[in-house]
Amino acid sequence: MHMGTCLFRSTACQTILSDIRQYLEDADRIFKRRERFDQDRRDFYARAMVQFALSNRIIDLAREVSLIRGYISDDEQVKNKVYFKRLNDHGVISWDMRQEMITLVNFRNQVSHHFYEINRDEIEKIYLARPVILEFITIMEKELAITTQEKTRTAVIAGVALVVLIVLLCWYFS
Repeated sequence: MHMGTCLFRSTACQTILSDIRQYLEDADRIFKRRERFDQDRRDFYARAMVQFALSNRIIDLAREVSLIRGYISDDEQVKNKVYFKRLNDHGVISWDMRQEMITLVNFRNQVSHHFYEINRDEIEKIYLARPVILEFITIMEKELAITTQEKTRTAVIAGVALVVLIVLLCWYFS
């Protein structure tokens, strides 16, 4: 659900990015500890849920950047995979990254709707996609920074135009 425009320095974007970083740290801690799959399924559930939470926030970040950059509109009904398609269509992410992110969406959907079908290998595969996820985050931060720079540039140009207009009006009426 869209909660309003997320700007790079805004609380909303900072919360998304902070959550992503926290989930990445949590995943590292959970995946590095010794597995106890034979004793109980707590590690399995912990690994699946941290990857699920991370997937959701990555999708949130893709949605926010797509909205801010105008790759989707507020009133457009878009499925999660489409955010990554649009980012690829606009040259923001590569085809390979798009496919990796769609794998993340598929994992998220499977955990959400068919958790009983998830296995250790699928969870491990998502965890091993960490380098791609980190690269994606960096790209999204750059996209958000570009948006901030464009807004600043637009404000400066508008300010200069206003000053020029005032000077011309003063000269004309003097």
